[in-house]
Amino acid sequence: MRYIDPHLHTILLDDGVMMKIALTGMEACVTPMLHSMNGIFEADAVLTLWERFLGFELKRGSAIGYEAFVSLGVPFYGLTEKGAEECLKRLPDYLKNDKVVAMGEIGLDVGTAFEKRLFRTQLQIAKSHNLPIICHTPIRLAPQGPEIIKQVINIIKEEKFPMDRVILDHAGESTFDFRMASGAKVGLSICFDKMPPESAANLILNNRDKLDRFIINSEVASGDGYFTVPMVALALRRAKLPYKDIYKVIYENPKAFFNLPLD
Repeated sequence: MRYIDPHLHTILLDDGVMMKIALTGMEACVTPMLHSMNGIFEADAVLTLWERFLGFELKRGSAIGYEAFVSLGVPFYGLTEKGAEECLKRLPDYLKNDKVVAMGEIGLDVGTAFEKRLFRTQLQIAKSHNLPIICHTPIRLAPQGPEIIKQVINIIKEEKFPMDRVILDHAGESTFDFRMASGAKVGLSICFDKMPPESAANLILNNRDKLDRFIINSEVASGDGYFTVPMVALALRRAKLPYKDIYKVIYENPKAFFNLPLD
């Protein structure tokens, strides 16, 4: 079954893995900037990654046989404040590339003052460039999740960013209803440290009247053989969800949200 992976950190995956993922039916992916970098860096480290996203990662997709798109942002862990400010100044130039279809990952994890300032600034940049956002939120089992998701939504509203252009990613069961009530897209990350495929399928099956709200991604599902979006699709097929509904969730929703130029 053909699908789009709307949040796949291809930069962490080698060519062999990407070939296998393409063989499962992935026709396109969106590669977002990491929200966190291991270590403390200056701006050059992030700019180098952006150059790779808009160069090598796009060409690799074409060579293997999938269409690659990019989402850019300034990480809120791993950069000095000076480095973050420099990246924010440079970001608008990179957003001019036609392959940039969103900003992200941006958002909050523990809600520090720096995270919040950076989040607000990046929301303003995204709005001025008419780009949707991939919003990082605490992972499914993070104890701060219920409180931080409220802060995330409040900041988005205060900045008057359109909620229907937001993916609240890494949803868990404890915050699912709150995310749904926000009006944003609900991102289910099917990854070893986030949500199992069966749990995602159950949320979809229990909300069949809200299929247009779901965005399913694998992030970097290294603990599950990398094929977690197809695993969700298979679980939905076993539950007898009509093909057109499965296709909507795994292909049509991300295509429409990012306005991807695909057939």
